[in-house]
Amino acid sequence: MNLTNTLGLPDAFVNAVRNDPYVGGGDISVTKLIDAPQRRVLYKEFKDFVVEDVSERVWSLMGQAVHTVLERAQTSALVEERLYMDVNGWRVSGQFDRLHLGDKTLQDWKVTTTYKAKGDDSWERQLNILRLLAHENGYAVDKLQIVAILRDWRRNEAKRNPEYPQSNVIVIDVPCWDLDETRRYVQERVAMHQQAEAGEIPSCTDEERWYAGSTFALMKVGGKRAIRVVEERQQLGEPEDGYFIEERKGGYRRCEEFCEVAPFCKQYQTEKGS
Repeated sequence: MNLTNTLGLPDAFVNAVRNDPYVGGGDISVTKLIDAPQRRVLYKEFKDFVVEDVSERVWSLMGQAVHTVLERAQTSALVEERLYMDVNGWRVSGQFDRLHLGDKTLQDWKVTTTYKAKGDDSWERQLNILRLLAHENGYAVDKLQIVAILRDWRRNEAKRNPEYPQSNVIVIDVPCWDLDETRRYVQERVAMHQQAEAGEIPSCTDEERWYAGSTFALMKVGGKRAIRVVEERQQLGEPEDGYFIEERKGGYRRCEEFCEVAPFCKQYQTEKGS
């Protein structure tokens, strides 16, 4: 990984990013396990050529700051403990943020957006695998929670819209899977990553690529905000005088903006026509 500083940010910020204390463990971590095998294989192959700007790490840095604050809380909970289990010849590792031993609640604290606060399937997968890891290491977990710190929360929007998060910090309950079901899921994911390392690399799915389909917005001439947004053009009919319909092209947002190995990915480059 090659870090750049194209914005000329202060050395203190650059060094804070460079001195990331994260240390994984085992053959694969929980976050890598639930992610696309193709991304993991490509990163291992091209990591010396991957380029990322330090400005792209700001929210990751804020997340680490939250974890530092958590360590100051004097409670009976376990904080940031890394656990391991063996699956199909690989050692799977995962680190929870906070495990309350008394009420058997495992929490993950995230600095995130109000959009993602609606729910995220990857959070459910991540926390349930952490629950299985806890179980395999002698800790009983009966409840899973995300503590979401919403970085883009707006007070005025909360007053206007009752469906908008009513606080900039919310607790989201995550459903617990059956432990046997979770174990089977982990075994399947490990096998998939092992096959990818052996050369049988599956293409990334639409979900893994954060696919968003095209939408159509009814706009007022001179206006900036959509009056209505739909997935099918015909749902809007013919606009009246003073209005027009704007097509908002869909795409693979992760590939386009957030995947560090996209320049080395044949799947993405082929679709781009490169």
